Amino acid sequence: MRWLLLGVVVLLASCANVTKIGPGKVSVNEKMVTQLDKAWNRIDAPGKGKVEIWTADGLPLDRLTFYPAIGDGEALAELQGRKEKQQPRFHVGMPPHEIVELFETVVAADGSTFRLDKLSPTAFAGGEGFRFDYSVLRKEDEVELKGVAYGVVQHGKLFLMTFSAPKTHYFGKHLSSVESIAGSVQIRN
Repeated sequence: MRWLLLGVVVLLASCANVTKIGPGKVSVNEKMVTQLDKAWNRIDAPGKGKVEIWTADGLPLDRLTFYPAIGDGEALAELQGRKEKQQPRFHVGMPPHEIVELFETVVAADGSTFRLDKLSPTAFAGGEGFRFDYSVLRKEDEVELKGVAYGVVQHGKLFLMTFSAPKTHYFGKHLSSVESIAGSVQIRN
């Protein structure tokens, strides 16, 4: 099974285009803008929709994901093998804990285990948003990940930024940079 997964990763890597971005001001899917204190790698892969994925050290080691301008009734991410009606959809009026559950559906779709560690209000992208800290036991290799996410609903759309990395080293290595990015995010009108 692991060899099959490795083959899929290699195949996806060969289809993806990696672009170095930053430091400086960077646009996120033309819906948000942020200020980077260091360089990141933007992963452009087919079929990712609105989602934008960045990494500093490589996808198995860290992942910064943006879900910009998810509208009412739109899927947070299209999950393979699920019918249209089974896709995890955002709805205007969802409280933060339901948005966390929506995100959990995406993260746990591969059989990984998600745990919410903390949910609290915080300013994000110029609005009254929320932050949640979480843990994931990644099914494919049983690596424990730590994660942090920032979100806000503005103009009837969800703007969500998530970061996850193995808790042993990479989460702490990039956390201050991720917090700086979150503090600089602005929504484009």
